[in-house]
Amino acid sequence: MERPIPAQRFRFGGFELDPRTGELTSEDRKTLIQEQPLNLLLALLERPGELVTREELTGRLWPAGTFVDYERGLNKAVNKLREILKDSAEHPQFIETLPRKGYRFIGTLTNGNGPKDKSSEEKLATPVPVPRTSRSKSRYVAAIITGAAVLGLLFAINLLRRKDAPLNSPKPSRVQIASLAVLPLENLSGDPEQAYFAEGMTDALITNLARMGSLRVTSRTSVMHYKGTKKTIQEIGRELNVDAVVEGTVTQSGDHVRITAQLIQVATDMHLWAEQYERAVGEVLSLQNDVATDIARRIDVLVRPLDHPRIVNPQAYGSYLKGRYFFYQYTSDGWRKAIEQFNQAIESDPKFAPAYSGLADVYIVAGAYGAIPTQDALAKGKSSAAKALELDSNLASAHYALATAYTWYDWDWTNAEKEFRQALALDPNDSLGRNWYGGYLSLRGKHKEAVDEHELARELDPFSLIINTNLARSLYWARRYDEAIVQARTTLRMDPTFGVALFWLEGALRHKNLFKEAVQLRLSVAAPDRAQVIARTVKTAGFSGLLHENAEAFKRGGSLVESARCYAQLGQQSEALDLLEQCYAQRCSSMVTLNAEPDFDVLRANVRFQILVENVGLNHN
Repeated sequence: MERPIPAQRFRFGGFELDPRTGELTSEDRKTLIQEQPLNLLLALLERPGELVTREELTGRLWPAGTFVDYERGLNKAVNKLREILKDSAEHPQFIETLPRKGYRFIGTLTNGNGPKDKSSEEKLATPVPVPRTSRSKSRYVAAIITGAAVLGLLFAINLLRRKDAPLNSPKPSRVQIASLAVLPLENLSGDPEQAYFAEGMTDALITNLARMGSLRVTSRTSVMHYKGTKKTIQEIGRELNVDAVVEGTVTQSGDHVRITAQLIQVATDMHLWAEQYERAVGEVLSLQNDVATDIARRIDVLVRPLDHPRIVNPQAYGSYLKGRYFFYQYTSDGWRKAIEQFNQAIESDPKFAPAYSGLADVYIVAGAYGAIPTQDALAKGKSSAAKALELDSNLASAHYALATAYTWYDWDWTNAEKEFRQALALDPNDSLGRNWYGGYLSLRGKHKEAVDEHELARELDPFSLIINTNLARSLYWARRYDEAIVQARTTLRMDPTFGVALFWLEGALRHKNLFKEAVQLRLSVAAPDRAQVIARTVKTAGFSGLLHENAEAFKRGGSLVESARCYAQLGQQSEALDLLEQCYAQRCSSMVTLNAEPDFDVLRANVRFQILVENVGLNHN
């Protein structure tokens, strides 16, 4: 039978604890303590001044058979409790550490509270089982052995059925939350190789929450900056500009996975909701939906009905999570490994749609970075996205990927717009998708809308290098060069070596006639031998000599549109148009930039250029 919860309140050092609700009240705030720190505090308060061993505490916090790193889990619970109490390990007021032995409560209990004798404790105690998961009612039924326990069980079941309120707490007042961040779930498996699983579960929870309502949910790239951080919830919340934060843990052992999660309001540091879930790995999609649904309902977000999640092959899901893990490394080697893992997931479960969607993302992003030949990448990305949607038409990421392939590969503007609109309706919080949509709008000449879309993407993922860079690109394509320069330099402060941002910065400097600054930028990132060549060329032939050298180098390398841009800047229109017509015949994907690229403005009155624009379909809105 579960341990009885004392009915009386504990008062100490300006705090008052209600064990039945888990609420800790002080003069300036009220905090809902999570289950494990609460059980830890109760264990210490019940024996003030006495040593409570680490073995006793781990037995109290986790039932037999629990798969968890007990030492690390206990340390985390102690640290969390000290954070709540504003206590110090070096100069404790409440919790004293006895190295390698355990802990003891050294504060003073006031007003006669605390279990001073067994008889009074028995009179005041109410045997209410502490619910451990919203799916474990049958466990409590097995624990009924007395009439009092029956009453306690009915009370617990009543709480479990109230899905709109946090367990073990009274119904709170309405909380206004419009934005949310899910911090990286901590891997408690005790196995560093399982890091991909914790990151994948974080990513999945972000995705599910983003789909379920009108919340703005910060994207994965930005929240991963806080993995292992020492910053407080309020510091993180301010930096990400969100109203609430979700934090928790994930443990995988064998074919079972457990998630603990808690929702914290940034402004008040109030714990609004906490729960623990455990499921077979094959039911992990259902588990993710349950967590997201509980959080969404707790903060009064309209939850849109989702399809009942299918049971997934554990091997397929594990390979899928590894694929997402490698994809987000944003390296050629990472993308190669991601493709391998997604293909392994498909081999294990050919009907697992997210694996095909993952493949689509890899091919399109890797193609954009030049890690895979662009045409090959777009073709494979398109076919993978189409297969994903054949299996699950509600996968927003696949719609975004397919729309991008329609844009850059097929020049099919009608279907691209249709797919982007459908993706936005399914998941308006997909930062990478909004980033792609912003690019589409720039190509169609809708520059104000494009900049706005990239701003939204950056708001969702403020630390993403590519999203910040593409905001600079949209400003450059909009001919807003001063703003493009500022945004590109902002991105480069995040990573001074990010070549794509350097590219758009140089372009904006050129169009401001800041040729000296553009040359200095090139020299600052070039290898020593290359820097000497650049300096010599500029000295002998000026900036136009450097442009001509670049035009020839791009032509030799097969980058025909880039070569045409250089010739257009040099005023050699015939050479530029010859290259563009050759590129059109080869269906180069970068032909879609004809209207957006300022370097081609000098060609717009030319009939040959106008025919190219018409053939690519860029004159049709």
